[in-house]
Amino acid sequence: MEVGIQGVLGSFHDQAAAKYFAREDLELRPFNDFRSLAKSIQAKELDYGVMAIENTIAGSILPNYALINEYDLEVVGEVYIRIEMNLIVNPGAKVEELNQVFSHPMALLQCADFLALHPQIKLTEYEDTADSVRLIKESQLTNAAAIASKKAAELFGMEVLHENIETNKLNYTRFLIMKSRMNGHTAEPEKASLRIMTKHDPGRLSDVLVAFKEHKINMTKIQSMPVLGQPYRYAFNVDVVWEDYKDYQSALKAIEKSAELIKIHGEYKKGVMPEYDKGSR
Repeated sequence: MEVGIQGVLGSFHDQAAAKYFAREDLELRPFNDFRSLAKSIQAKELDYGVMAIENTIAGSILPNYALINEYDLEVVGEVYIRIEMNLIVNPGAKVEELNQVFSHPMALLQCADFLALHPQIKLTEYEDTADSVRLIKESQLTNAAAIASKKAAELFGMEVLHENIETNKLNYTRFLIMKSRMNGHTAEPEKASLRIMTKHDPGRLSDVLVAFKEHKINMTKIQSMPVLGQPYRYAFNVDVVWEDYKDYQSALKAIEKSAELIKIHGEYKKGVMPEYDKGSR
């Protein structure tokens, strides 16, 4: 099975694919950017693709919502990954000897408290966490470190100098599993990702929300997105879950009178959401 991911092997997309397809024989195909990944999914060059869609700290990844709609991709599943950051070095390096650290800008930001304890280390933004590990290995940078996953350290034979250096320990990313659009589904779904554009009348969005409530549909996410070519018009990306699939079907029927567009990006099994310990930080 060939699965496309954004980023290199050892990235968090790699981890997400391995977790979701744990029972499958995988061949991962890395992509430099999300658009190239989306194009290949649409063209059926891949069996599936994995795309990050939201993070508990950074929020929604809005360009990826736009790509899902633009390339008419079908969402078939989801998986949640804890984002654990690690300080990775060439074997034998010591933290007091480091003068530079490479990683994705978001990773550097998420490790701000740890890095503040080592002001001699210059922060250098790099395009990918895992690829920053490859960089310091191949360049033999003994006074530099990378911030990435343990999997990246193992892949490149590097040393984890400090584990879990992220400031917030409740940092999770939700990844969507996608394929080229096909009709039907293999098992009765529990969750759906929708794109809804309401009629341009007062109260139409409220009517949609009330319809979901009346049909016992739980909305787990709503995200507004500008409609291209229609200034100040918005569509809503909505995730919903239900107990009875028939209730969901009835809700879709009920909101038709309030909506100009109802597009089902996908109906699928719910992923296992992280359980938060209120005492954790």
